[in-house]
Amino acid sequence: MKWITRVTLSVMLGITILAPSLMAYDDVPGESPYFYAIEYLRKNDVFQTTKLFKPNSVINKAEYISYLVKLNSPKFKKQAKVKLPFKDTVDSAWYAPYLAEAIRIGILTGNEITINPTQKISLLDALTLLFHSRSIPIPRRYVGGMPYKDLEKNVNAQAMVMRAEELGVVTAEKPDFFGLHRKITRAEAAKMIYKMDLVDLRDPESPAMGSSASDPQFVRISNAWKLLQSNYVGKDTLDTQKMADAAIKGMVDILGDPYSVFMNETENQAFSDEIGGQFEGIGAYIEMKDNKDIAIVSPIKDSPAFKAGVKAGDIIRKVDDFDTKGASLPETVGRIKGPKGTTVKLTLDRNGETVVLSVTRDVVTVKSLEYEVVGQGKYMHIHLISFNENLLKDFKDVAEIIQHNSEIKGIILDVRDDPGGLLDAAIGVLNYLLPNNSVAVGIQYSYFNYTEYTVGKGELSDYPMAILVNKGSASASEIVAGALKDYGVATVIGEKTFGKGTVQEIDYFSDGSSLKLTIAKWLTPLGHSIQKEGIAPDIEVVAGTNGNDPQLDRAIQELNRKVH
Repeated sequence: MKWITRVTLSVMLGITILAPSLMAYDDVPGESPYFYAIEYLRKNDVFQTTKLFKPNSVINKAEYISYLVKLNSPKFKKQAKVKLPFKDTVDSAWYAPYLAEAIRIGILTGNEITINPTQKISLLDALTLLFHSRSIPIPRRYVGGMPYKDLEKNVNAQAMVMRAEELGVVTAEKPDFFGLHRKITRAEAAKMIYKMDLVDLRDPESPAMGSSASDPQFVRISNAWKLLQSNYVGKDTLDTQKMADAAIKGMVDILGDPYSVFMNETENQAFSDEIGGQFEGIGAYIEMKDNKDIAIVSPIKDSPAFKAGVKAGDIIRKVDDFDTKGASLPETVGRIKGPKGTTVKLTLDRNGETVVLSVTRDVVTVKSLEYEVVGQGKYMHIHLISFNENLLKDFKDVAEIIQHNSEIKGIILDVRDDPGGLLDAAIGVLNYLLPNNSVAVGIQYSYFNYTEYTVGKGELSDYPMAILVNKGSASASEIVAGALKDYGVATVIGEKTFGKGTVQEIDYFSDGSSLKLTIAKWLTPLGHSIQKEGIAPDIEVVAGTNGNDPQLDRAIQELNRKVH
């Protein structure tokens, strides 16, 4: 698809401020929430200058497609004669040239049997066309808590709709109902297109963005592929899937980013099992450090690794006789995992000392949390174990227990040895702990910034709080700890956290493999980056030994000072 540079937002706002009366339609006043969107598209010749805009008119699919064509193909000129491939269109209709151009620039595939051009367009159809008009990546599936009832069963639409919400393109109709099938008006269509256009106002065909079709390096790769298939002496024995896997893996590895990983079908399934909460292995979270060492972030409580004595911070030097130096993270994880009942020998570096442990693999079930009442019945101690798919449901249950127990006067949130997980799970927890509409986290993508706000009722925000952290607290754990620290609503107790301040997205390929790619950095509500730095506790307390827990004891002491 051809991309073009458009009128920039700064210019648009400048003109609007100078002379709003000269730009507004009579029925779109300057204070309208749709004003900037409509004016932006008018300045880009999507809309004509007329007396009335008719913002509340419900539009059909053909009209919506014409908006996208005008914006994405400004040099477009109507052809006198077109031949459309659809069964329900008329080649002489006003919309025919726009549909033909939409096929040419990739908004439509041309393989659709019917297009329903005069049908009133729904939000779902509008979003689908909008994403096709822009090269914004959409995961094949959405992983996380789903707050909207009308999206629970519509698995195919979940990833796109939640991505659109993440980008600020659309908002839900109600807190628990997105309104997926509602018909949209001209004004709503304008605002959606405007919001999506602001995702990136630069020309993706520029050298900074790159275009694979004309990129000489991509052409070189393509030529090498053709030469192998045509000239290699053993061309009939080539395994093209392994070749493609190796090529993608090589491109990702050269990034030097330990969190960006290509996973083949087997590795991808194993990763999905972990997110789902159950898998066969030793039960430890593992990360690749910046120096390429493969380290234990934390063993899962009561897992085989935990029982065998694996510790957070251990560096894995060997898996059986396999040397991990230079090995990828998925390769190492694949060797550690295995069927229940088998044994793996780990050679570990623990603070310069070599430790060798034999671990018998088993089925590992990852709990999302555990809880208990401490401090003579006054405080709820909630240990978040993993920010997985089950966390929000389980946290809701604990929140209800707290609210219905008048004896509980404070909360101790515990994210020690919690390596993180789903971004949505972290924000979901903060929905309970912070007042509504609080900044939860700032997300810095490569070419735009986005702020995530809490949308809950803040049911637990009035309780005195402490949060326990250590070097095994990472990622989503740090998002929660960082927000509570910035707002001063919880005392952070323990040791400095891991320091993972990036966000990854998984895109799935048709063969079952996937690409987990770092797409953004995240910042605390006050704009702090914790990448490689971690979060320092307000009160530093080293971990106990022999079953003692001085960190939890100190949290109880702190809450005792706040609760009377």
